[in-house]
Amino acid sequence: MAAPAHDLSGNLQVREFLGFLKFRPKEEYWQLIDGVAVMMDSPTLVHQIIALNLVSLLEASFVRKGLNCLALHEIGVRIPGVAKFLPRPDVAIIPEVLVDEVYSNRFLLVKEVLSASNTKRLIAHKLRHYKRHPENLYCLVIDSKRPWMEVHPRSRNWEPVRLDERGDILELPEFGLHCTLGDLYRRTPIDLDRSAKQGRPRSR
Repeated sequence: MAAPAHDLSGNLQVREFLGFLKFRPKEEYWQLIDGVAVMMDSPTLVHQIIALNLVSLLEASFVRKGLNCLALHEIGVRIPGVAKFLPRPDVAIIPEVLVDEVYSNRFLLVKEVLSASNTKRLIAHKLRHYKRHPENLYCLVIDSKRPWMEVHPRSRNWEPVRLDERGDILELPEFGLHCTLGDLYRRTPIDLDRSAKQGRPRSR
């Protein structure tokens, strides 16, 4: 099920949403966006590979830089002072684990992957709130169908930077990350298509 066609402005509160989830099948994937419960499609294999590629790259960069951070896949987050909003970004960086919770109150970066249900319109709603978190440094949006990414850095007053070539550099100096856009598509059909065009053997 995709995001609802009507404007995302509902009255569902966090407590009501969490109560609603208790009666839904566990295989369903819901998020609370501006007071509206939105059921998302299950992430495709490519979607998951892209997210896990970023997690792997970030974890390696944390070790090199000596950071006590965690890059997590599909963690829920909360934004202080923002009601009726409980999203689950595809990737989030949190500084540490303080309590055993489903939704983290702290995060330093979030990444969303474009999909049939996680549309540009829906992501725009999420970005508006993500940018209000006082500790968040970056919002990333990446396409799973083609090499394309937007980087929204707090240091540039959230002005987006677009990457659309595999060789374009993604640099997040606070986390020690320096990689190419193509690195995020490793072992996906986009990466394999590049290898085939260049006459290189495909990864096994």
